[in-house]
Amino acid sequence: MTENENSMNEKEVNEVIEIRKEKITKLLKGKEWIYYVILAAIVYISVYIRTRNIPNLKDITTNSWTLGPDLDPFLFLRWAEYIAEHGKLFVIDTMRYVPLGHDTGLEKKFLSYLIAWFHNIFSAFSKEPSVTYSAIIFPVFMFALTCLAFFFLVRRIFYDNFENKNIPNLIALISTLFLAVIPSILPRTVAGIPEKESVGFLFIFLSFYFFICALKSKNYKSLAVYSILSGLSTAALAFTWGGIPFVYMIIGLSVFVMFILGNIKKKELLAYSIWICVFVILVIAFTPQFSIKAHIINFLTSTSTIP
Repeated sequence: MTENENSMNEKEVNEVIEIRKEKITKLLKGKEWIYYVILAAIVYISVYIRTRNIPNLKDITTNSWTLGPDLDPFLFLRWAEYIAEHGKLFVIDTMRYVPLGHDTGLEKKFLSYLIAWFHNIFSAFSKEPSVTYSAIIFPVFMFALTCLAFFFLVRRIFYDNFENKNIPNLIALISTLFLAVIPSILPRTVAGIPEKESVGFLFIFLSFYFFICALKSKNYKSLAVYSILSGLSTAALAFTWGGIPFVYMIIGLSVFVMFILGNIKKKELLAYSIWICVFVILVIAFTPQFSIKAHIINFLTSTSTIP
């Protein structure tokens, strides 16, 4: 085949691609609701995949529900059952470090509270009143919210980079589909495994989403609101999961690069400062295992928070 024939074929292929792009653009123009229908289908797929094992979580010896084969969730469930019954968690866990017990203030208790709160709502719509069944469904529900948060995060990242607003939506949908079916996080978000990751990913994506919205805000009022929401999401992640350094390092290093490139102005500095103040104050106030002095020293000396 000659070079002229090759160039002709490439030209024809490019023309076909452009024609298809125009057709898709015309089809989707003014019909943004289509993206949300597709997003709902993706969320449904993620839920469907993660609930196929529920029938196998029925204990035939007791005719009651049980969690999957993971150790930590049984601790979170035991705490959640006590919170659901008494409204708050005991101070000393007598089933750990017998006979002295264990101070629950030294642990991350927020996940157990979330399971208990979820049970209070979910039990009103479910025929299964047990906290165990609510804990089985909990990671699936949280991952469904994670898919929604991830879609809006990816779309926000690319939204201002394209004149054709269909492209950011398509990028976000494809990215969310990969997240929904990727095997590596399936064991930590499947039904019956109420682990920290199912909640942690949600707060990570919310922290990034609100922080980006704060940086792109047109006025200081919305900037303050989004920065506070980002700080709250970051603090909630700190109360839930030890994966909090992911947010510290990614936002910290990103802002540092922006500073080196000369992109940090008054607005960006204010958003960054509000975010830091909100999550630092909340973490110091609601994690009593360290003194205020120890908290400050940790923030200033840790490799994850130095940036």
